[in-house]
Amino acid sequence: MKLINIPFVAISISTLTGILLGYYIDIPPKTIFSLFSITVCLLSFFWKQSKKAFSKGHFFSIVMIIVFISFGATLVTIHNPKSYSNHYSNYIDTNNLTNHKVGIQFYIKKRLKSTSYYNKYIISINYIENKVTQGSILLQIPKKNSSNLLDIGNTYTSFTTIQPISKPLNPNQFDYAKYMRTKNIYHKITLLPNQLVYNHKIEHSLLSIADQIRKNINQKLAKHSIHPRELSVINALLLGQRQDIDQETLHEYRDAGAIHILAVSGLHIGILLLILNFLLKPLNRFKKFGKPIKLVLSIIFIWSFAIIAGLSPSVLRAATMFSFLAIGIQIRSKTSIYNSLFVSIFILVCFNPLLLFSPGFQLSYLAVFSIVWIQPIIANLYHPRFYISKKLWDIFTVTLTAQLGLLPLSLFYFHQFPILFFVSNLILLPFLGILLGLGILVIMLASLNILPDCMATLFANCIETMNNFIQWIAQQETFIIRDIPFSWGMLIISYFTIIVSVLLIQKYERKKFYLMISNILIITITLVYNKQAISNKEELVIFHNQRNTTIGVLEKRILKVYSKSTITANTKGYLFGNYLISNQATIDSTFLLKNVYKYKEQVIFIIDSSSIYNIPKLQPDIVLLSNSPKIHLERVIDSLQPTQIVADASNYKTFLDQWEISCKKYNIRFYRTDKMGAFFLK
Repeated sequence: MKLINIPFVAISISTLTGILLGYYIDIPPKTIFSLFSITVCLLSFFWKQSKKAFSKGHFFSIVMIIVFISFGATLVTIHNPKSYSNHYSNYIDTNNLTNHKVGIQFYIKKRLKSTSYYNKYIISINYIENKVTQGSILLQIPKKNSSNLLDIGNTYTSFTTIQPISKPLNPNQFDYAKYMRTKNIYHKITLLPNQLVYNHKIEHSLLSIADQIRKNINQKLAKHSIHPRELSVINALLLGQRQDIDQETLHEYRDAGAIHILAVSGLHIGILLLILNFLLKPLNRFKKFGKPIKLVLSIIFIWSFAIIAGLSPSVLRAATMFSFLAIGIQIRSKTSIYNSLFVSIFILVCFNPLLLFSPGFQLSYLAVFSIVWIQPIIANLYHPRFYISKKLWDIFTVTLTAQLGLLPLSLFYFHQFPILFFVSNLILLPFLGILLGLGILVIMLASLNILPDCMATLFANCIETMNNFIQWIAQQETFIIRDIPFSWGMLIISYFTIIVSVLLIQKYERKKFYLMISNILIITITLVYNKQAISNKEELVIFHNQRNTTIGVLEKRILKVYSKSTITANTKGYLFGNYLISNQATIDSTFLLKNVYKYKEQVIFIIDSSSIYNIPKLQPDIVLLSNSPKIHLERVIDSLQPTQIVADASNYKTFLDQWEISCKKYNIRFYRTDKMGAFFLK
């Protein structure tokens, strides 16, 4: 195996560092371009002063690192659509979007996974008020008003209000607006089907062609009476589309530690390459042109499959890495998979630097890097005698090392760990290759209209069996550790500990051992400190809960909930889920909401739809308006003289606007949760 190309690794890491700096630090584009130009000139000067490449001393290396850091920051600027004058945001007043409608023309760029209430799409804006523009926006169409999905590439015209994507209004909730910003999407529109005017025009692209191919395949598979659940898994397994999988099935695969099976990745591309290698084997007979033709055809097939699969981060990583690996093998007898990994990362971020912020991209590369680096070390600890036990050991070590590499990041994103992951993978992975091979054959035969019903039924039964097995594993709740709090600090320390531990296993040294022990001590101290800090945390929270007033009181990791009406299990998960995980707390019980509360010398008085507020000797510090009470707020202020008015999501927006005006008139602090999020009282 060829040694790692250290200079290129340094270039890749420097570029990734520059992307992070360019995204998180607001550096003017002129400054970035100037820095990049100056450092490139310096690099060229020092390059000419020496004959040997990459042997030019420390100063040259430092300049080279600065060049590629500035290159990474430049990539962010170049790929940011807001950097261009024709971005749609330059044609609208982004500070006053609420009541301003505009005429827009757009086409469907990508279909996202639907929620309980909306079908979601990413659209590309062609025109705003007859002005040519560019930029992407989130489109939401209520499910109750439409059962038909829009096709990728179709163009539409509408007259609508462009709105910012909502930020989380409750503590520790997933920040969807921040997530969409990593895709350069900053606004949304919500439309009913009758507000869409189809232009009978299609914006042709590789993705729209791939969408039509997938649609055609699904129509032909549907003729064979395949159950929708199995069909949705087939779409994920072979066509890279997880939008149609129901939440229950997704959660089952996640709880079984097998969610990676539903993401087209290196495993799928590897199996495809094996099939292609077998089919194109006759080309090896042509000594001069056989191998190059085979290489070109293989790369074309890989990228055709990647396009059909929707070019997700895992597909992009696999297709790019295998392409460079195949080219490297063709050019030289030996190549390093590490080089292929870093080359593929560099190429992908050059085309889309914000891929770096995609959880799928991060998890995909971490899994591969862990397998490539750690698996041989772990596998070498035990040498089975028999063929079957050797294969099982290989599968186990691959699964173990992939999970080890993904564990800290998975805990950071998902806060749970399925202990039985090795059982599901140990049983499924040996058969997954056969399943994928059969699936590819089924799709090919269906596309040619020659798929026998018996083969379609056999494949559907195989998928159903896999689903049932995953469901059984996921139901073993005892073996799923949930609600694990995991911070940025824990993420970094955990990866550092894993790296040191693997290096120690690879070659024992006293320094490494002491370093590993030090890391474990830091993790232990951090956990104890965080637990102690959280145990002492006390606060009252007025949550943003639509059509219901909900107050939570946190004390000694116990949350007492007071609510106007009953809270469903789904609403509890939405309101309190991440908040409880972050504070390592549990819900004690739920109580019926009262009108008066006293919290740390502060009196909170709730005025609801009964509109009763003339209580003798009551002098509240905070008045909470609930359920749109029909009151004259100025009289309430005169009567109660509170220091602050709070209005939650149970009130009508028109009432909130009127109350805000009244509070400004009387110079009383007004807090509305629909704009400012949950209200905290420490």
